[in-house]
Amino acid sequence: MIPEFKNLSQQEVNTIIDAPALVTILIAGAEGKIDEKEIDWGSYVVHFRVSEYESSSMMRVYKEVDKVFNDSVKQFIEGLPQDTDQRSIVISEKLSRLNGIFKKVDKKFAKEFYESLRTLAKQVAKASGGLWGYGSISPQEQKYLDLDIIDEPQSETGSES
Repeated sequence: MIPEFKNLSQQEVNTIIDAPALVTILIAGAEGKIDEKEIDWGSYVVHFRVSEYESSSMMRVYKEVDKVFNDSVKQFIEGLPQDTDQRSIVISEKLSRLNGIFKKVDKKFAKEFYESLRTLAKQVAKASGGLWGYGSISPQEQKYLDLDIIDEPQSETGSES
């Protein structure tokens, strides 16, 4: 078990493990049809993060995420509304559950996971469009990029914003 998960229910752990898949779908589907190129890039980023976060809590989390990411994305896409606005509302509601969970875990872990989701969103958004299909963020994606539905966890001192 991941030490940061010790005070969490299985449902709360699942919410954390599902969050990268949900962020990927939120961004990949922001323009209507879910962009497979962006889904594939999200999968690549998640897989890469297992080695990027050497021997840290994030590495352990992303190792668990990587095991289920592709299956989770597929299940979510099948179960989520096809309508872009409705899909975004459902995903936003699911991601907003992280707000309560972040209050139960180590503040450093919460902040690092939050930042990892925001960078994932940006990476996915840049995976399609622009010059040679890379580097452009659409206005539809831009409105979700900051993941405003998730409250930024405060640092230990509470002075960062």
